[in-house]
Amino acid sequence: MRLSIAITAAALLSLPTSTLAKSPADIADLVGARAPGAESEMQSRGYVDVGGANTWWNAGTKTCVRVHVSQGRYSAISQIKPSACGQGTGKSTPCPPDLSQADLYKHPGCSL
Repeated sequence: MRLSIAITAAALLSLPTSTLAKSPADIADLVGARAPGAESEMQSRGYVDVGGANTWWNAGTKTCVRVHVSQGRYSAISQIKPSACGQGTGKSTPCPPDLSQADLYKHPGCSL
Protein backbone atom coordinates (compact mmCIF):
# COMPACT_ATOMS: atom_id res chain seq x y z
CA MET A 1 0.00 0.00 0.00
CA ARG A 2 2.76 2.47 0.91
CA LEU A 3 4.63 1.62 -2.28
CA SER A 4 1.51 2.35 -4.31
CA ILE A 5 1.09 5.73 -2.65
CA ALA A 6 4.75 6.56 -3.17
CA ILE A 7 4.57 5.66 -6.87
CA THR A 8 1.43 7.75 -7.34
CA ALA A 9 3.00 10.72 -5.56
CA ALA A 10 6.16 10.45 -7.65
CA ALA A 11 4.13 10.31 -10.84
CA LEU A 12 2.17 13.43 -9.91
CA LEU A 13 5.31 15.33 -8.99
CA SER A 14 6.90 14.45 -12.30
CA LEU A 15 4.11 16.08 -14.33
CA PRO A 16 5.20 19.21 -16.13
CA THR A 17 3.69 22.32 -14.61
CA SER A 18 2.20 23.25 -18.00
CA THR A 19 -0.35 20.46 -17.58
CA LEU A 20 -1.76 22.10 -14.47
CA ALA A 21 -4.54 24.66 -14.97
CA LYS A 22 -3.59 28.25 -14.31
CA SER A 23 -5.67 30.89 -12.61
CA PRO A 24 -6.99 33.67 -14.85
CA ALA A 25 -4.93 36.83 -14.36
CA ASP A 26 -7.88 38.89 -13.11
CA ILE A 27 -8.41 36.65 -10.06
CA ALA A 28 -5.03 34.94 -9.58
CA ASP A 29 -4.35 37.18 -6.59
CA LEU A 30 -7.25 35.56 -4.69
CA VAL A 31 -5.38 32.26 -4.26
CA GLY A 32 -4.59 32.08 -0.55
CA ALA A 33 -7.38 34.47 0.43
CA ARG A 34 -10.01 33.54 3.03
CA ALA A 35 -13.02 32.05 1.25
CA PRO A 36 -15.76 34.44 2.48
CA GLY A 37 -13.84 37.57 1.49
CA ALA A 38 -12.65 36.06 -1.77
CA GLU A 39 -16.21 35.16 -2.71
CA SER A 40 -17.26 38.80 -2.36
CA GLU A 41 -14.23 39.85 -4.38
CA MET A 42 -15.12 37.35 -7.15
CA GLN A 43 -18.57 38.95 -7.37
CA SER A 44 -17.14 42.46 -7.48
CA ARG A 45 -14.92 41.39 -10.39
CA GLY A 46 -17.89 40.20 -12.44
CA TYR A 47 -18.06 36.51 -11.56
CA VAL A 48 -21.36 34.80 -10.77
CA ASP A 49 -21.62 31.55 -8.82
CA VAL A 50 -23.37 29.23 -11.28
CA GLY A 51 -24.44 26.78 -8.60
CA GLY A 52 -22.59 23.83 -7.22
CA ALA A 53 -19.01 22.64 -7.18
CA ASN A 54 -17.57 26.15 -6.63
CA THR A 55 -18.02 26.98 -10.32
CA TRP A 56 -18.04 30.64 -11.37
CA TRP A 57 -18.80 32.37 -14.70
CA ASN A 58 -17.73 35.82 -15.87
CA ALA A 59 -19.95 36.90 -18.78
CA GLY A 60 -17.73 39.90 -19.55
CA THR A 61 -14.59 37.85 -20.12
CA LYS A 62 -16.39 34.58 -21.06
CA THR A 63 -14.35 32.81 -18.37
CA CYS A 64 -15.45 29.76 -16.40
CA VAL A 65 -13.47 28.77 -13.31
CA ARG A 66 -13.58 26.24 -10.51
CA VAL A 67 -12.43 27.39 -7.10
CA HIS A 68 -10.66 24.90 -4.86
CA VAL A 69 -10.99 25.58 -1.13
CA SER A 70 -8.78 24.09 1.57
CA GLN A 71 -8.94 24.96 5.25
CA GLY A 72 -11.20 27.94 4.56
CA ARG A 73 -8.94 29.53 1.93
CA TYR A 74 -8.86 29.54 -1.85
CA SER A 75 -6.10 27.04 -2.56
CA ALA A 76 -6.39 27.18 -6.37
CA ILE A 77 -8.53 28.67 -9.12
CA SER A 78 -8.64 26.62 -12.31
CA GLN A 79 -9.96 27.89 -15.62
CA ILE A 80 -12.27 25.26 -17.11
CA LYS A 81 -14.38 24.88 -20.26
CA PRO A 82 -17.30 27.31 -20.62
CA SER A 83 -19.63 24.32 -20.97
CA ALA A 84 -19.00 23.55 -17.27
CA CYS A 85 -20.71 26.90 -16.56
CA GLY A 86 -23.62 26.14 -18.88
CA GLN A 87 -22.16 28.04 -21.84
CA GLY A 88 -21.75 26.88 -25.42
CA THR A 89 -24.40 24.19 -25.19
CA GLY A 90 -25.95 25.29 -28.47
CA LYS A 91 -29.14 26.34 -26.72
CA SER A 92 -29.95 29.99 -26.98
CA THR A 93 -31.92 30.71 -23.85
CA PRO A 94 -32.87 34.36 -23.47
CA CYS A 95 -32.63 35.99 -20.08
CA PRO A 96 -36.04 35.99 -18.41
CA PRO A 97 -37.45 39.48 -17.79
CA ASP A 98 -38.31 38.63 -14.17
CA LEU A 99 -34.91 37.19 -13.25
CA SER A 100 -34.21 37.38 -9.52
CA GLN A 101 -30.90 37.30 -7.65
CA ALA A 102 -31.86 33.88 -6.26
CA ASP A 103 -32.26 32.42 -9.78
CA LEU A 104 -29.26 34.15 -11.36
CA TYR A 105 -27.16 30.97 -11.09
CA LYS A 106 -29.61 29.20 -13.43
CA HIS A 107 -28.84 31.76 -16.17
CA PRO A 108 -25.07 32.33 -16.06
CA GLY A 109 -24.94 34.61 -19.09
CA CYS A 110 -27.54 36.98 -17.63
CA SER A 111 -27.22 39.84 -15.19
CA LEU A 112 -29.60 41.99 -13.17
